[in-house]
Amino acid sequence: MQKSNPYKPIYKVKKSTKNTFKVQRATQKLSVENLEQQCIKLGFSLTMPQLSALYNYMFLLQKWNQSMNLVGKSAWEDILSELIVDSFHLAKYLNAHASFAPTGIPFSAQNEKIYCFQYYENEHDFEAWDLGAGAGLPAIPLRILWNQGSYTMVEAREKRSLFLNMACTKLGLENTFVCRNRAENFMQDKTAQLIISRAFMPYEKMLAFVAPYLASQKDNGSIIFLTLEKINASQFNNDLFQWNTKNIYEYMVNGKKKYLCEIEKLSN
Repeated sequence: MQKSNPYKPIYKVKKSTKNTFKVQRATQKLSVENLEQQCIKLGFSLTMPQLSALYNYMFLLQKWNQSMNLVGKSAWEDILSELIVDSFHLAKYLNAHASFAPTGIPFSAQNEKIYCFQYYENEHDFEAWDLGAGAGLPAIPLRILWNQGSYTMVEAREKRSLFLNMACTKLGLENTFVCRNRAENFMQDKTAQLIISRAFMPYEKMLAFVAPYLASQKDNGSIIFLTLEKINASQFNNDLFQWNTKNIYEYMVNGKKKYLCEIEKLSN
C-alpha cells in the first residue's frame, strides 16, 4: 500500500534552458530500445515500465549533471555499465533475500544467464534507509526494480535532495522518500531493518554510527555495503556491539570484482 510522504519537499523547481546542447550530446542515442539492449549485454532483462522509468531517471541525471556534477561519468553508456549496474545486482540480491524479497519469485531465476526482473506488489512493512544518497545511486534504480518496504534516501545537501525529490516524483516511485537532513539527526528515535551504504563513511565508523538504530539479528536487521573488498565484520566487535558477516555476493564490473557485503548486528 502506498504510504504518504512524511518528508515534504520545501523547494521550488527552477526551469532553465542552459546547457541544452551539452544535454543533447550526453543523451545522444539514449532511448528505451538502446537502453534495453545495453541491459541485456550486462545480463539483465527489464520490463517495459522498468525500462521507461530507468530511461527517465538517466535522462534527468544527465540533464542535472551538466550543472551539478552529480556523477563523474558523462556518457550514459558508462553511467549504466559502471554505476547503475550495481543497482541491478543489489536488486537481484534483495529479490532473493529471505527477509526482503517479495513472494513468488522463482528461485531458479537467480541462476539464469539473463536475469529477468518482474514487477511485484509491495508485500512487506519494514524500514530501509540509504544514508548520504547523493545522486540516487544505487537507490533510485534499485527502487525501480525492487519496491519492497518503505525506503528513505537521506541527503543533507540541498541541491541533491532537490534532484532526488524531482526524480522520485517524475518516476512515481512508491513508498520511496527523500529527507533533507543530516543522517545523525534523521535516525533519532527510529529503527531500520535494512541500511544501504555506498562509500558514506569507512566500515568501522559506519557500523558504530548506525548500531543504535539498526534492528538486531533476531529482528532481521542488516546493513549492506557496496564495496571493492570483502568485509570481515567480526574485526569491528567491541564491548557494545557484536557483528557478523552474514553473506557476501560477488560480481564483476568491467573485469573488476565488486561485492555486496551483508552484515548483521548480533547483540548490544
